[in-house]
Amino acid sequence: MNEHFHQFFRLLPVNLQQYGIDLFGWYQARQRFGPVFERMQREYSERERWPADRMTDFVEDRLRRQLKLAYISVPYYRRIFSEYGITAHMLDTFTSGDLKKLPLLEKAVVHNDPDILLTEEARRKPGLFFHIYTSGTAGKRIRIYVDAAMHQHTGGVREARSLRWANVSYHQPRTVIGGRKVVSANNSYPPFWRHNRWEQQLYLSAFHINSDNAKAFADKLNDFKPSIMMGYSSGHYFLAQLINEFQLEVHAPKAIIASGERLEHSMRPIMESIFRTRVIQEYGSSENCALATECEYGTLHINPDFGLVEILRPDGSPTKKGETGEMVVTGFANVNQIFIRYRSGDMAAWAEKSCPCGRDTLPPLQDSVSRYEDMIIGEGGCINTALYHMLSSLPGVLAAQLIRTNASSFTINIVPSFGYEKNLGSIIERNIEDMLGQNITLNIRELHSIPREENGKFRAIISYI
Repeated sequence: MNEHFHQFFRLLPVNLQQYGIDLFGWYQARQRFGPVFERMQREYSERERWPADRMTDFVEDRLRRQLKLAYISVPYYRRIFSEYGITAHMLDTFTSGDLKKLPLLEKAVVHNDPDILLTEEARRKPGLFFHIYTSGTAGKRIRIYVDAAMHQHTGGVREARSLRWANVSYHQPRTVIGGRKVVSANNSYPPFWRHNRWEQQLYLSAFHINSDNAKAFADKLNDFKPSIMMGYSSGHYFLAQLINEFQLEVHAPKAIIASGERLEHSMRPIMESIFRTRVIQEYGSSENCALATECEYGTLHINPDFGLVEILRPDGSPTKKGETGEMVVTGFANVNQIFIRYRSGDMAAWAEKSCPCGRDTLPPLQDSVSRYEDMIIGEGGCINTALYHMLSSLPGVLAAQLIRTNASSFTINIVPSFGYEKNLGSIIERNIEDMLGQNITLNIRELHSIPREENGKFRAIISYI
């Protein structure tokens, strides 16, 4: 649905909105679930326990297929491959080790011309696709082309490798906290959600999670009783904090699947304590080039049969285990808009040890994935995690956001709660100086709530340098 439709939708009375949601929910269910979904769920489950050599052969074969399709069907790649001396014949024996012969794909290339990666067949049949957009945290939103087969493919792999690992399923009642503005920002009274009955899905408005509405959200969760809560990490974290602050009773789902944002270490124990369930993190992107899912041991595993991931240093060389670098991805699921060696802007590190879960063909990551644009570097390296932990653990602070406007100027947005003390400014300034090793200018603002991004995401740390 485009923005004009969303604006019209939000002006309708709630009963007419619900009628529209029922129609859209029926359409969405047909797009999400079907034969491809079932086949993908089955195949990804089967491959999970394949021996290493069989999985390697499969991934290399998928890579060659995608490269050949790009060469044959995408004029942009034909030109690039030719410029780098790659012929169609060479692709018959191409391996992941040869990817370094190809250039990295910059976000700006796709942002400036979203159609540049489309196959010639996809260009001839634009009516087969709907569009989604990347979050654009770097200011460059990218249009992604999705058809029903790809939509079911991505749903199938998440069913197999994320939800099933948590002993839940898409076919169970679920809530979602995401970026859709299902409720007008001007609404100050419930409902702050909309019900997609075809998928047993209750979509909660991330833009209305605040102290005024905490009881309404808790009451609705108690009424709906979801088996799964899915979506933005920050939305679930803030909701858990509010429920705790007002000492509300709330339904315990079977699992929370946290995605769309980094799950900070300090978030998990609060969410698990308040909702009395396990929190599982998931990494993905709108481009659908890579997927990392959390196993029962709390380890994030890359799914190489969904998309090939390289973690590279700034000079383009591969990192060693435990060393943070940028994730460069080559997707397999999208055969209409092909991403090869795409710079994701996300930072990660390969784990130094194997995971005791035994899924050795699904490489483990060292930690959660971070955004490159919002990294703040201190004398000892990236200090984002330390900064976030410092801000979120302050007494009497419900939510906090740090904005770096230049090398020495910071703004701290704070949502006070019970126990908030006015001398926190000096504590924050002293802690930040200790981390950055320099004099700073600090502006602290007390807010009722911290504005979210246009896509509903919450950025705890923002750097403009």
